[in-house]
Amino acid sequence: MGRMIFDTLLTLTLAHMLGACARSHPPDPAHDVDITASDGHVLKGSYFPSGKPGPAILLIHQCNLDRHAWDTLTPNLTAAGIHVLTFDQRGFGDTSGPADQKKTHDDVESAYAFLISRNDVDKNRIAAGGASCGVMYSSGLASRHPEIKTLLLMSGWADDNARAYFAATPSLAIFGAAANHQSDAADIRQAVTASKNPQSVSRIVQGSAHGVPLMDADPQLKPALVNWLKTQLHVH
Repeated sequence: MGRMIFDTLLTLTLAHMLGACARSHPPDPAHDVDITASDGHVLKGSYFPSGKPGPAILLIHQCNLDRHAWDTLTPNLTAAGIHVLTFDQRGFGDTSGPADQKKTHDDVESAYAFLISRNDVDKNRIAAGGASCGVMYSSGLASRHPEIKTLLLMSGWADDNARAYFAATPSLAIFGAAANHQSDAADIRQAVTASKNPQSVSRIVQGSAHGVPLMDADPQLKPALVNWLKTQLHVH
């Protein structure tokens, strides 16, 4: 419980400190989308189609960046035939409002509903992924939606309920990545070890990178996770 409280406070503190300093990106009419949350709040997102009907992944950013943190990975996923949806949490990037962890859980549901409503998305081949605090949100989403069979977790903590779900759901495959410093590696190993799916793997990177920057620290991480996602989502 103490760990949960600490992570919650850290998430909200980072949001307060860094939300106003989010990077500015020019409008992208081809990919920018509006996602209406359950309370009517507008979440700013980006949807990148692969160009043909197929699987999709919802990616949830870490709480010191915004949705554009995933821009380094998105082209590789779409080139592999996987549609990608990202969105800015409240108080980050282009989404207004103060950060609110409870509302973010609901907002993730709204983003997921938006993704599976797309005509080009194969609803039987859906993945979710998150970095840092996004691990909590994406693992929670997977535990509420058994149709999600593939999960990408980077440098974050899955809570007791999520790990219990992993253990009880051998159909869910997990790719976990973290640096070998502090608690990151232990947290990711704990999540992957809970899984009973033989395709679940963990990749521990040398150094101190946290979240999406892991892909800069280990140039082989990106192709490894893309190939793993292709296998799990049956992309040919």
